[in-house]
Amino acid sequence: MTDPLTPSPSSSTSSGRTGTGSGGATLGGYPAAQAIIEVLLQETTPAEVVSLDRVAEAIGAAPVTMQDIEAILDALEVAGRRVEAQPQDPPGALARVLKAVRSFSAVSGRRPTLQEIAQQSGLSVGDVRFALLYARVLAR
Repeated sequence: MTDPLTPSPSSSTSSGRTGTGSGGATLGGYPAAQAIIEVLLQETTPAEVVSLDRVAEAIGAAPVTMQDIEAILDALEVAGRRVEAQPQDPPGALARVLKAVRSFSAVSGRRPTLQEIAQQSGLSVGDVRFALLYARVLAR
């Protein structure tokens, strides 16, 4: 089996960039993207849909450019991962967040962090933030 980051001599991504395998090489001249791509490939299988939220979490505060982001998305697609935005259900997410906060607070006696809410609710940190923002809008 070939490395999904190593294109055949005639292949390139949709934006014309070519990639290289791991082992110190960079992805088509985008070194900031390489480590992020490797993390996402290790954490997912080809059958999985990778959400844009998951990609954003992997990028975190890394200093990436739009070209780096394009390289990340292209490399994931070349590796057989589908990258999609997940539909938002603000009322449903808010209900899960509130249930998780109440449950966590009852057990621990303190307010949970965003990561603890995400873990307790089964939502991503991005979805938790979105639900809390939705709650603020409803409170106006």
